Amino acid sequence: MAAAVADGDGCDAIRERLRALVRRPRARLHWRDEEDADRLRISQTVGACDLTNVVVVGTPVDPKRQERARRKCTERLFHELHSIGVTRVFMETRTQALNARDVQMIEAMRGAQSIPRALRVEFARPLEEPMLWIPDAVAGAVAAGKKGTGSFIEPIRSLVDEHTIDL
Repeated sequence: MAAAVADGDGCDAIRERLRALVRRPRARLHWRDEEDADRLRISQTVGACDLTNVVVVGTPVDPKRQERARRKCTERLFHELHSIGVTRVFMETRTQALNARDVQMIEAMRGAQSIPRALRVEFARPLEEPMLWIPDAVAGAVAAGKKGTGSFIEPIRSLVDEHTIDL
């Protein structure tokens, strides 16, 4: 799981750079749908942006317990984001039921005081918010690096703050 941390004043320029990478007829960047040459261009573009990327890698993931893994990674990710001063988080929207589950998870984390109540969490659609494309690409580049394809992570390595948790 990944998050891109950027100064709000610089996001419009980053959005434009990302939109310029979209190959038609697609409407957005999505790591799994891209060719390797495009993945490298995406990594290079992200690497040239003024931002930090926080990544939480949870292992091993039991395919039957992916939502649990998501909760654990989200909790650590939000903790790390709060520790560097982030006050507002945009999560990629999923289905209505899964969004409701995420809201319950966030409220439970607040109740357990593992994240502060002041941390605002909102949902956004990747078709409308290109900044959501960055965590997808960063997570993809990190995963590729762990599988032996380091060419995608190299352009962004200095911008990635990676944390590993045991699931």
